[in-house]
Amino acid sequence: MTAARHAPVRIPAAHHGAPLGGQQKTFNHHIEQIARQRELLADWQQAIDAYRERHAREAVPLQRAYVALVAELVRHLDAQSSDKRLAKSERRTLSEAIAGRLTMLIDAVPDEATRAGLQEIHDRHGGSDSDAGEAEGGDMAGQECDADMDSPEDFMRRLDEQMQARKEEAERQREAHRATRRRKPGARERKAREAAAQATQSVREIYRKLASQLHPDRETDPAERERKTALMQRVNQAYAANRLLDLLQLQLEIEQITPDHIAGLSEERLAHYNRVLAEQLKELQQEVREVQGHFLREFGLDPARSLKPANLMRELRAHLQIIEYENLQLRRELNALRADPAALKGWIQAERQQRKARHGDMDPWS
Repeated sequence: MTAARHAPVRIPAAHHGAPLGGQQKTFNHHIEQIARQRELLADWQQAIDAYRERHAREAVPLQRAYVALVAELVRHLDAQSSDKRLAKSERRTLSEAIAGRLTMLIDAVPDEATRAGLQEIHDRHGGSDSDAGEAEGGDMAGQECDADMDSPEDFMRRLDEQMQARKEEAERQREAHRATRRRKPGARERKAREAAAQATQSVREIYRKLASQLHPDRETDPAERERKTALMQRVNQAYAANRLLDLLQLQLEIEQITPDHIAGLSEERLAHYNRVLAEQLKELQQEVREVQGHFLREFGLDPARSLKPANLMRELRAHLQIIEYENLQLRRELNALRADPAALKGWIQAERQQRKARHGDMDPWS
């Protein structure tokens, strides 16, 4: 295999002693940025695969243990909720604690029978929200009463005004659409369209040259036909995705062109190439964002955080420590409540204090 097949798609820093032109510098910049984005995309995919594997192996069992412990705690609290020694306010706090924990827990329970049993407990203790609901309903009722105070004539008048406003807005949008269709493109728009067409033509020309040399149907040797078939598949994929860089790399690989050929391209032709490369770079950047965003949503991580692939394992280790700590605390709570029934009042008091001080709970499910 010759060195030309390994030559990168890049214009040398100085071609025959001449400094690089503006389009040549832009061409090299696009090539570098595309390479970085491809490397970043590969890093994300590799890091996500490793994160997903370890999450399934270590985090999921810890999360299941958390679910079981909370369910066990809730059942114990439910059994103690009818204790006559509890004051009315304490029972209310206890019911709120039970219902609140079950609201977050029920959907995470895989067993249907267990889920149904926990739902019954939730329904028994979920009445604490009824007062707020009644108050909210009362406010809404008041608003409805205010609306009903208008006369039928006023109501119809407002309705007619709304309908007329909607008609006028719809007509305005239709007129704007018609005006857009009638408008002739300006010089700048025409120039942009011509540049896009020329860039597309440049990519098509490279594709035709590659297809002409690599078409496997014209090859009689079986081994060479197989090689060209594989290369032609890469050509078709690159052309379908408008990946100019890949097409140029294939031209270098089969020695259809040399690095000197790219360095000798005119500024006008390079401008066409740069337009396509800029689009390819933009698509790669969007792909990186989509991969990152999908990962963050999959594991419930904060989308506003700036994460790097190299930091994912550190994030997971911290997450595992949080769940382990939560499970340890739950076991301690259960053991203390079971060992001493009188500890329930202290638990309720601590729950009240936590509700006052707490601004947000840690989510153990991401």
